[in-house]
Amino acid sequence: MSNPASSLAPAIAGYIAAANARDSSAATRFFAENANVFDEGNHRVGTQAIAQWMEDTARRYEPRVEVLNVQLRTGKVLVHNLISGTFPGSPLELRYTFRLDEHGKISRLDISV
Repeated sequence: MSNPASSLAPAIAGYIAAANARDSSAATRFFAENANVFDEGNHRVGTQAIAQWMEDTARRYEPRVEVLNVQLRTGKVLVHNLISGTFPGSPLELRYTFRLDEHGKISRLDISV
């Protein structure tokens, strides 16, 4: 059985690995300067805001991402994950919808149930 994470674009794989290591500075290197993240009803713009979101999320929930499935769509990459951590309902399946810019960096990430 192949590892679904092995089919991820380098920026997405790098972001997930850095997030699992709780290294927000490494993770933000995979985002475009003006990237957007939508999570828990909040919208963050830019790498500084994204780093703050990651640090806050890591502190509150200690999340760990396990990639279950990857689907490539026109203009987006849908990643179905199992997220475990210190939050009610853990583990929880979430969908990350990524959009990449022309340089292969993450320009948008939407996190949904």
